[in-house]
Amino acid sequence: MIQMADVGVGISGQEGRQAVMASDFAMGQFRFLVPLLLVHGHWNYQRMGYMILYNFYRNAVFVLVLFWYVLFTCFTLTTAITEWSSVLYSVIYTALPTIVAGILDKDLSRRTLLKYPQLYRAGQKQECYNKKLFWITMIDTFWQSAVAFFIPLLAYWGSTIDASSIGDLWTLAVVILVNLHLAMDVNRWNWLTHAAIWGSIIATFICVMVIDALPFLVGY
Repeated sequence: MIQMADVGVGISGQEGRQAVMASDFAMGQFRFLVPLLLVHGHWNYQRMGYMILYNFYRNAVFVLVLFWYVLFTCFTLTTAITEWSSVLYSVIYTALPTIVAGILDKDLSRRTLLKYPQLYRAGQKQECYNKKLFWITMIDTFWQSAVAFFIPLLAYWGSTIDASSIGDLWTLAVVILVNLHLAMDVNRWNWLTHAAIWGSIIATFICVMVIDALPFLVGY
């Protein structure tokens, strides 16, 4: 029966450890079941629901900026964003804030969740992730990507800036945008959250400058 459940919880007792071996979570006493469900269960659902939507958002914004560029250049084979930036976007530029927020963020305190058990219904009612929230996120992503693309383009319209430089501006704009979006949604701040979000923006600036300087360094 425990293997057929979505999440199996085993109690380690005198009757043996077969249930524990087949379970996802194991505990020594039944009293630990309440905080496991009401506290950690709620936190896990809230984090997972938001992280799924946020990962759709942060990846779709970057892809849509590339999509706008393809439309603007009439489907030419040129690209303004370097291959290094495309690779590092999900590895360095936006990865760490997502991991830190997905592990440490808490919408409600432990005391509140234990005092009001009805808050557990948020997962049963699919309040943190559903089709409505998904499509709202996609609409939000669509117009934000357009803003991140067209504002730098119009700001330097008619100037002598090259495609590589405007591509760096688009990369920086998207990284700052998605990190600020996450910062506005974080419920509880700590030094790790600050270091991850603002550090990722600073790391992006450094990486972009290093990538731009590589051809000159190699040529030298």
